[in-house]
Amino acid sequence: MDTGTERIRGIMLAVLPLAAIVVGWEALARSGQLNLLFSSPTSVASALRDLMETTTKGGYPVLLYHTAFSLYALAISLVVAVVAGVSLGAIAGVRATLYRFIDPLVTLVMPIPGIAWAPIFLIWFGFGLPTIVAVGCLVSFFPIFYNTAAGVRSVDESLLRAARIMGADRRSIFLRVLLPGAAAYIMTGVKLGFAKGWRTIIAVEMIASSLWGLGFMIFDARDYLQPSVIYGGIIVLVIVYIFLEQVVVHQIERRTVMRWGMAREGSL
Repeated sequence: MDTGTERIRGIMLAVLPLAAIVVGWEALARSGQLNLLFSSPTSVASALRDLMETTTKGGYPVLLYHTAFSLYALAISLVVAVVAGVSLGAIAGVRATLYRFIDPLVTLVMPIPGIAWAPIFLIWFGFGLPTIVAVGCLVSFFPIFYNTAAGVRSVDESLLRAARIMGADRRSIFLRVLLPGAAAYIMTGVKLGFAKGWRTIIAVEMIASSLWGLGFMIFDARDYLQPSVIYGGIIVLVIVYIFLEQVVVHQIERRTVMRWGMAREGSL
């Protein structure tokens, strides 16, 4: 079986279950046996089309503006979390004393759900983007920190000895041995932080956003009994996440850890 046929078969295997779900959903909604607020896929598609046709004062489609707001919050949160998590995790992985100092603090704070921090940050920063970004940073930081520290600590000691024998200084060992050796762990931490950050940002938008965001759009639709908008918002959340995870994150993996030979295709 050639590559093209395998690719088509893979696409069909992925599409058929989704098509069956949509057809079954439409049939149940049209049967009249369900609650009137159980919207059909056609109603959801119509609601999404209306959101695309409705524009903001600046002329942007409302749906795209909500999506862009959530992505903007995610981008800021993830950049800050990656910088802080990788930096502190790498240092903690090298220095056991620092790791023993930070580990209990992280263990104490990490189990707290991100949404539980929202009321605290609301008091500090008020409604809007600062609170959403702060909570997103917090929940994304922990998996990145832990995976980076674990990756640095797992680097083979023989590689470090070889680098020292060849005359590498501490800075070179850190940048050219420890970080590349921990790259697969770091990438896994970033993926986990990305997933947790996306979920948390949407949840926090439901209570902390003043006007925009997919979370705000879904929660606002509940107040106006617009189930089609709610279902449509959830579908958009899934589509955006799949696109970012499968296209953006996967491309970063291929250009870094897979290209360097630190991980195989499909191993992360």
